[in-house]
Parts: sequence; structure tokens; C-alpha cells
Amino acid sequence: ASSDSGFYLGIDLATSVSGEIKAENTDTDYENTNDIDTRTTAVLIGYKTESNNRFQISRAKVKVNYSGGADDELSGTDFDWHIVYLDCVVQPYGGIGFGVYTLEDSAEAFDNDSDLRGVSFQLMGGAKFDVHEHVELDLSYRVKSIGWEKISMDNGYYTETVQLSHSYSSLNFGAAFKF
Repeated sequence: ASSDSGFYLGIDLATSVSGEIKAENTDTDYENTNDIDTRTTAVLIGYKTESNNRFQISRAKVKVNYSGGADDELSGTDFDWHIVYLDCVVQPYGGIGFGVYTLEDSAEAFDNDSDLRGVSFQLMGGAKFDVHEHVELDLSYRVKSIGWEKISMDNGYYTETVQLSHSYSSLNFGAAFKF
């Protein structure tokens, strides 16, 4: 393993272990939750520091399947920091990050002029496998929560304000090419 600093490019694939969408009516304190399954594909660029930590930016597409049969697609950009503990073949790490997301094709569903936008927060833990001088694999468990902007809906009699959030945990597998 090398502790040389440098850039890397990669791909990350994930499938959810558990997840839910929560809709909360902020006017009446009514809350409704529903189970979700997610599949994520992300491309990433990162920088490995001399202390073996990582800063990375990734562009992700998330397919969300709801327990009722409907589905959605989310797209976003994540900014993550990985704190790597060893400099050998197997390198355990923990991480934290945030992101900005869009709920695709939601403008017409919520009578808005634009798709819903949200902010994510994520925690992660896993291991990096230094399999070659230029190739690194990543296996991790991640937890992400996305809070969406408030939605005002007019049902003909009064206006309701709803706050949506997607929360899920996932198993991730990634591969990166180090320069």
C-alpha cells in the first residue's frame, strides 16, 4: 500500500438494506411513513491525502421503489470525507458527508414550477482494499437521510404544508483508479 497523495476516479454501486419515506403535515402534526428500496449508481472523483484520508465528490442517481409499487428517481451530488485508519492492504475507515439532491419529475406532481430540491446528510463505515498500485476497492455500509423543501398543496378547501424525507441504509461496493 502507498501513502502517496493523489487523485482517483471511481464508480460506486449500492443497494438498500432498509429505508423509509416520511411525509409530515406541518399544519396538523400528522405523519405517514412508507417502506422504500433504493439502488444507487454514482461516479466519483476524489483526492487521497498524504495521511491516507479521502475527500471525494460524487454524482449519484438513486432509483427509489415504494412498497405500494410506485417509483421515483433522485439525482444529486455528494461531498464526503473518509477518515482511513491504516495504510496496508485492508484499510478500515469511517466517513461523513452531505449532498444536494433533486426529486426528478416532481414539479407536476406537486404543482410547483421546479422539481423538489433537498439536502442530504450521510454517515459511512467500511474498508478500502488496496489491490493494486492503481486500483482500490471499497466495501461499506452507509446511512443517508434527505430532507426535501416544504411543499404547499391546495386541496380545494385549504392549503396543506408537507415536509418529505427519504432515509435509508445501504451496502455499497466501489472501485477506484488511482493516478
